[in-house]
Amino acid sequence: MPLRQKLGTSQPKLSQMVAIMEANLEEPVSLEELARLNEVSVRQLERLFHKHLQRTPSQYYLELRLSRARQLLLRSESQVRDIALACGFVSPAHFSKCYSRFFGVSPIGERKQVAAVH
Repeated sequence: MPLRQKLGTSQPKLSQMVAIMEANLEEPVSLEELARLNEVSVRQLERLFHKHLQRTPSQYYLELRLSRARQLLLRSESQVRDIALACGFVSPAHFSKCYSRFFGVSPIGERKQVAAVH
């Protein structure tokens, strides 16, 4: 179930912030801008994320970007460099480091594993 549906109308500000994050994966919005767009302070934004998602806004945003990157990696022939840029990472090296830390396998390693299964 998508997060916005799960939260429903009980947390409209949080749902709106997540929607903005999802719409801006290629060029991530700063927390300050996200707070300003939703007429809350950065601290309020952080409290909302911690209370309802048990993570910081930055952690959640990174997870969104990495999840999208994984989809692209597994469902397209795009180069890792292009996927990194499409998901808002400044370099393929930084992307690979974040991806490996989060998923436990490098982007290239994951592609090789999937190719070996098929």
